[in-house]
Amino acid sequence: MAQWPIPPDLHSEIEGGPFCPFHEHSLGSRDGRIPRYTDSHACVRCISALTEGRLSLDVHKIHRTYRRRFLEFWSFVEIGDPDECWNWHGNTHSKSNSTYFAMPRFWGSARQYSAPRVAFWFTWGDVGRLPIKPICGNNHCCNPLHWRAKGVPHYHVNRHMQKIDLEFSSNKLQHETQLFLETTLERDPKRFEKLQKANKLWIDFRLNSDKPVQIEDLIKAAAKERGFDS
Repeated sequence: MAQWPIPPDLHSEIEGGPFCPFHEHSLGSRDGRIPRYTDSHACVRCISALTEGRLSLDVHKIHRTYRRRFLEFWSFVEIGDPDECWNWHGNTHSKSNSTYFAMPRFWGSARQYSAPRVAFWFTWGDVGRLPIKPICGNNHCCNPLHWRAKGVPHYHVNRHMQKIDLEFSSNKLQHETQLFLETTLERDPKRFEKLQKANKLWIDFRLNSDKPVQIEDLIKAAAKERGFDS
């Protein structure tokens, strides 16, 4: 998909738009709308947070409308250390091998977007359709520290502390997504079947592992499964 071309007068006009995934950015709204930039459709407060280098991986900061999708999304991400790539284990297109996650947005007819873009929306903020680029060269990576949005600056103030905070947040997120999978299996079997359909091997590993799942473990499991099938 071609990237959205950044206009020369980017973010010069503001209009009302739908709620932001971050509930604090929607506080005080009485008509269900918040300030968004007319061209990129980005949340004004998210762009402000982005330029200041503020990052979040906390489900409790996500608007209730998006919380289930937030936890479902991160259930397919191999969350690791702040310096590592966090690989996507969810859906990919068969022909291009590009990642995707179903998340319709209000500005167009698209029903799904790349996993890194969704990871960006859920951490750095809702930058709308601003183009993003990886600094690690891995288009399957969902580590928010490995991505930048074009058109706006990222100020990494006190980066060392930020990484410590992200390490704490990522461990917390692993626990939250584990609980999400267990609860979905118990209370919503049909929804859980859909999650397994996307990537049964990965979801089963997440449920049966008491530690972060490594790619080597998946390779061994896949080989073992093929051995059983033969």
